[in-house]
Amino acid sequence: MRTVFVVALIALCAAPVTRPAWADVAVGTSAGDFLGFEIGASSAGLAGANTAIASGTTSQFWNPSLLAYMTRPQASMMHATWLGNLQYEWIGYARPMGSHQGVGSASVAYFHMPSISGVDEFDNPTGDFRAYDMALTVGYARPVVKGITLGANVKAIRQTLATVSGMGGAMDLGASARIAGTTLGATVQNLGPDISFGGGSYTLPQLTRFGISHPFFTERVLLAADYTMPKTYYNDLRLGAELRPNPILAVRFGYRRVGGTSDDPSTGFSFGLGAHYGPVNLDYAMTPDNGFADIHRLSFGYTFGGAEAKPEKPEPKKEPVRPPQPKGPPVIVQAPAPKKPELKAEPAPTPKPVETIVRATEQKEVAPPPAAPKVAPKPSAPDQYEVVLGSYQSETSAQSELKALRILGFQLKDAVVTQGPNGGYMLSLARLNSRAKADELARSLTALSFSPRVEIARR
Repeated sequence: MRTVFVVALIALCAAPVTRPAWADVAVGTSAGDFLGFEIGASSAGLAGANTAIASGTTSQFWNPSLLAYMTRPQASMMHATWLGNLQYEWIGYARPMGSHQGVGSASVAYFHMPSISGVDEFDNPTGDFRAYDMALTVGYARPVVKGITLGANVKAIRQTLATVSGMGGAMDLGASARIAGTTLGATVQNLGPDISFGGGSYTLPQLTRFGISHPFFTERVLLAADYTMPKTYYNDLRLGAELRPNPILAVRFGYRRVGGTSDDPSTGFSFGLGAHYGPVNLDYAMTPDNGFADIHRLSFGYTFGGAEAKPEKPEPKKEPVRPPQPKGPPVIVQAPAPKKPELKAEPAPTPKPVETIVRATEQKEVAPPPAAPKVAPKPSAPDQYEVVLGSYQSETSAQSELKALRILGFQLKDAVVTQGPNGGYMLSLARLNSRAKADELARSLTALSFSPRVEIARR
């Protein structure tokens, strides 16, 4: 019985999403079924209707093309438990590579269980062994024309059951389009050759997804729907709704319906909660799995450089009011008086000579003012250097960034938020008398994917 129990656990680890066999569906004929374990607690709360929802780094799993909408680097982690001892860990990172250069991503998935005590056919202990699955994924996404993005993933896969292991590769392709506020998405997952495992050859769990989503009520309500077509199981329909009563809290509901059968354990509702404060996202979801055990997911995300703020409408620039310039005295040009016509008159008698007296205008010499005493110039104060982050769309975003930096251990007691010269807000972290110390602080921030700059402090 113990041997049978061990074999059952190994099979369970190898195929965590295996369903009951049906006559017209090739169930259990693929390897790497752990690749179908859905990533992200926010998406699980929507029952997996996520092919057309840009959800940060976790979009790499659902539709890699949605990563192209990211504007700032983000790291995400997820932990999930199933049937008590089965654990799923996922960590991912995505980063925009520059203007019009797309977004790169990388992630590691690890599905495992505690060590198993092995026995032979005579019930003699043979030592402990491990069973785990792992996948390393690298992706890239970019916009091709306005409103249309494309993306792709490349995966390296490894499965290990005691002394038996198999390796292989796979690829995902995705596309998305935004039309009049509605997002359409499509993806094909796990394309690749068969994996050799335990002396046999097995296909990958390929599937195709189509999705649509649309926000309502100034994006306080988001509705989404997906249709999934797996190669080795029945198609399913997924519906999801996200409600945001305020900018911080999100409540999610979802429903999944598997076609072709009426008693599939994955048919049913899912629920989730999310909290978004500044650059930090925290999400939880519970997916009922009727007949087995509920799946609990907890995920965490951190956006470097501040939250993914939506662009605000720029306010019209007001021209500065200039003081009226003093007007000089008007220049008056006096025209010469018209000449009177000469009248011919009789010649006058010759006048007697008179003395011509020339009076010279007396000019008084004005003595120059006494020279002002020379004052020695004051020595100028040494320059101070300012380490600045920015710009931010709102003062709240800048304050949230400052809190995150303090959580990371930076001592920023002199940090202030100021309004930038070209609109927006800047975060002045510190004023230092040494350029070397300012550069050292900037390098520390750059290592954490921030974009600081060193400026001469304004006096």
